[in-house]
Amino acid sequence: MKRIVKRLSDVVEEVRVALASEYSITEEELKKERAKVDSRGHNFPEGSHPVPIDDLWIDYEVQRDVIPKHIIRIIRRYDPRLCGPASACKIVDHPIIDPSKVFTYDGQHRSIATALLGYDTVPCNTVITDDPAFASYAFEELNETGVKKLTPADLHRNRLTRYKLGSREEQNELARTLQDQFDNNGVDLEDKMTRKSPTMRGDNDYFFSHFKYAYKVMAVDKSGHLLSDILSAMLKVFPMQEEIDQGVFIGLCELARLDQRRQLPNDWMVRVLRGVKKSYKSSATVHSKAKLQWGHIRPGATWSAPAAMSNFIREVYLLNAKKDVINLPYHGIGSLMDVESSPAPGL
Repeated sequence: MKRIVKRLSDVVEEVRVALASEYSITEEELKKERAKVDSRGHNFPEGSHPVPIDDLWIDYEVQRDVIPKHIIRIIRRYDPRLCGPASACKIVDHPIIDPSKVFTYDGQHRSIATALLGYDTVPCNTVITDDPAFASYAFEELNETGVKKLTPADLHRNRLTRYKLGSREEQNELARTLQDQFDNNGVDLEDKMTRKSPTMRGDNDYFFSHFKYAYKVMAVDKSGHLLSDILSAMLKVFPMQEEIDQGVFIGLCELARLDQRRQLPNDWMVRVLRGVKKSYKSSATVHSKAKLQWGHIRPGATWSAPAAMSNFIREVYLLNAKKDVINLPYHGIGSLMDVESSPAPGL
């Protein structure tokens, strides 16, 4: 996961360009908005202290990516009295971290809006600490209990940060083990918006976007071996797809979970996927056809990806298997997808 620390003023310039190119917000309009603010005669609340914008930094191992649309809304309704101080910290007595840097962990959008409107300083409440993981901890605590909760990607990134900074809590170690499997297989674990970003996206040719499914696999096998096997098998059989399909991914996980006696051969995933590929050349097609069949035999039923995908994969494989057939586990007669006996039109 390619996440970096950026000076806030640099992010301001990136957002300035994005506002102009994507939202037609020109420098003249920003100046007009600042003039409106100044004409009201309001000041920032007392109790905080102004921090020069050039001293502020944003650690994107901790913060979410900036959202330009959110900044536009702030600018157009900007009132210094309502600009709550950004929460920030200075890390002191650390051999690597520069103590002069002020890291914001809450309030990046209003800070960037303030800078875009031409202010030289941003009001901040700054914590002085020797704990390098404080910003990560504070960001999670503030946002996990707030209106907009952290996404699985945010939580995963913060756990990796705390692991890097020395925390060996179980959830942080699990995150590190999970991430290692993606790194070792050359797959970026990142949401689709990050994948579209030319500056934040990972460098690998492949990516997977479903963090919750990745953690579901780790719940089955905390060692990471199962996760690595799934990624490796999908890359081997479906090498032409940039995105690792989440449906096939969770289907393989469910088949492995059902194999409680560990009776399946070591190469079962590759063999099964090759059998499925005789019918469908891409894993994304396997996923879409499974949904088609689910709607055909269970009209109106809520989609259940683990059960549906595992049983669909199993049945398509058995249709195409000629010899040395693997006896795949399943959920019972009532869970069958009826691929052979009642195929959906167009399946």
